Amino acid sequence: MSIIKKRLGIAGANLSAQEGEIIGFIGADGAGKSSLIHAIAGVIPFEGDVTFNGVTYHSPKEAEPLKASIGLMPQGIGLVLYELLTIDEHLRFFANIHNIYQDSVFEAYKLRLLKMAGLDAFQDRQAGKLSGGMMQKLSLICTLLHRPKLLLLDEPTTGVDPLSRIELWEILDEIRKSEGTISIISTAYMQEAAKMDRILLFDEQEIIAQGTSSELIDSVRSMSYVEGITTEEPCIHTLHATYCLSALEERHIEPSLEALFFVNALQKGRKMPLIEITNKEKTIDLPDIVMEAKGLTKIFGSFIANENVDMTLHKGEILGLLGANGAGKTTFIKMLLGLYPIDGGELTLLGKSIQTQEDRQALKASIGYVSQHFALYNDMSVEENLLYAASMRGITNDVAKSRIARYALELGFDEFLNSMPQELPLGINQRFSIASALLHEPVILFLDEPTSGVDSIARAKFWELLKLLKERWEIAILITTHYMSEAEFCDRVVLLRQGKKIADHTIAEFYAKHPKAQSFEEIFLEYYR
Repeated sequence: MSIIKKRLGIAGANLSAQEGEIIGFIGADGAGKSSLIHAIAGVIPFEGDVTFNGVTYHSPKEAEPLKASIGLMPQGIGLVLYELLTIDEHLRFFANIHNIYQDSVFEAYKLRLLKMAGLDAFQDRQAGKLSGGMMQKLSLICTLLHRPKLLLLDEPTTGVDPLSRIELWEILDEIRKSEGTISIISTAYMQEAAKMDRILLFDEQEIIAQGTSSELIDSVRSMSYVEGITTEEPCIHTLHATYCLSALEERHIEPSLEALFFVNALQKGRKMPLIEITNKEKTIDLPDIVMEAKGLTKIFGSFIANENVDMTLHKGEILGLLGANGAGKTTFIKMLLGLYPIDGGELTLLGKSIQTQEDRQALKASIGYVSQHFALYNDMSVEENLLYAASMRGITNDVAKSRIARYALELGFDEFLNSMPQELPLGINQRFSIASALLHEPVILFLDEPTSGVDSIARAKFWELLKLLKERWEIAILITTHYMSEAEFCDRVVLLRQGKKIADHTIAEFYAKHPKAQSFEEIFLEYYR
């Protein structure tokens, strides 16, 4: 058991792993996954004991002699990297930390790791200029450099596109086969959890279930149904499925591991936050096309980030902007927002051609934005953060307080208004980041990977909110995501590859063009392989 700052991290955890085995940790935000990983790594105090390589330790100090055999990659893209160091400089830096003699054997192993990660051609590129997927692959091979026998990875693929996730898994599979490494990995992506040898489900600081993917899915198969079920039985309804405690005579769907989250919530008697959104206080007439980009281009030196991109966004539409890491999604959104100057093409917002910063300023009150790394002030409470955001928008204090109270109730974070952001799970932070973007009642909403790292239930409730905003506010939403299952909730999806638009279809049109595909992830990979 580990205790962090007098707060329970994980209790009564028991697990074992064999050489070459991959163990997966899944669970809601704050369920105890990271606490157990850090306790096993011997970097935080804990109660109980851990035995590895025949040595038992009860504290970080006792774990110190084993650190040379343990590799820890903490949660967060590029968290262990330095922006100004190149890829090669990182590998040499980590070699020095681990006292690795940099001889021909080291050079051969380093090159092998670089080739496995597809980074061998970029050794002179600084970390700050890498895509998220490249950062994670570099972080992983830095963690592997000293050939650890126990590899601890805390959500290593969060914020990483499906193709890069596959490449990361190929590295892990190769290492476990060649080195016999034990890997313990937490993840928010249920598709990759299904690849693991065993899975542990966490809830409220406990391990509540474990088994293979098929064993865990079988345990909830009879409780998963197609959408549209109406019953008096205790059930949870999402946009695409219904989960109940008892078997009904309705048609069942083939569940995924995500079903575990919903069934467990039912078994614990939890009530899902009821997401609601009332009508806007003011309405304006909107053109059918609220955003139109023609030939939008962005160039950084000799690098073309976006090249002649055409795109439209309609009133009351959810448009998914998808692509591999580095495809140009965030750059494109920043051009729409005026955070980057446009180097070519034309942009029209709400029927007005955008030529100058004055043009943008006039439309600022109509646009909401949640960035990839939503900026919060950790020394201010949730309510104080929201009041500050409102004041920056010129909203009076009385109006701001009224809207904050309403959104907090409707979006289910009213009990956290006096909490500090760092105390809250990602799902709650996500809800009040959206509230911050809605305070001035925009008609266009740009969301850059808002669900990255958020658990299944929080993501389901988030998409309920987006659907309500679309229906009741007729708000136009442009969203980027690496969860391919979320593409199914979009009205239309645009795919970018190396800064160029390569597809623009409704979900039905994508499936019609790829009739053999069983999921949108399969369709996505066909475009990028």
